[in-house]
Amino acid sequence: MRYLNVLILLCVLLGETASAQSGFWRDATGKAVQETESMRSKDGFAGSLLATMDEDWQTKWETPPSNRPSFNKADVVPYGKKVYILTFFANPKKDDLGNVKILCDLSIKSPMGKQTLSQKGANCFSGKISGSSYNMYLSELVIAFSGDPGDPTGIWAIEVTLRDAVRGVELPLRTTFQLKVAK
Repeated sequence: MRYLNVLILLCVLLGETASAQSGFWRDATGKAVQETESMRSKDGFAGSLLATMDEDWQTKWETPPSNRPSFNKADVVPYGKKVYILTFFANPKKDDLGNVKILCDLSIKSPMGKQTLSQKGANCFSGKISGSSYNMYLSELVIAFSGDPGDPTGIWAIEVTLRDAVRGVELPLRTTFQLKVAK
């Protein structure tokens, strides 16, 4: 599994500005970064949710750790264009055997509030992690979504509850994008 230093990656991914709030998330200069609904931490466990239209997201992720991938957040998405939903985590607690267990609940909601996809208790990662716990890891749950003609235009919401089963901590994460007819 590819990993990066969490202190650098999320600032590159989300372009957040620095402001004192979070004890876990830091920008490239080490300043605390305010948490958002798509980037949270609790009791040392951290998670982030990203919707991107980057078709090369996997190639970007699977580069040497010295390369920092840069993903584009999906904002306005035309019908037929794929959106990749990526969930990242850092600092999961290890059990007595050195294993971690990360579970995810996923929900995609249409602009009308209708749940179009729901998955509870999905295995996002289990086993041993290579490298430091503080590195950023990509969960095994990657969803590709595309709006079809007939799907409502407007703001679509992706919600993931990221759960460190060993630590007993949950992180509710949320991101959105606008589905729109291409001109």
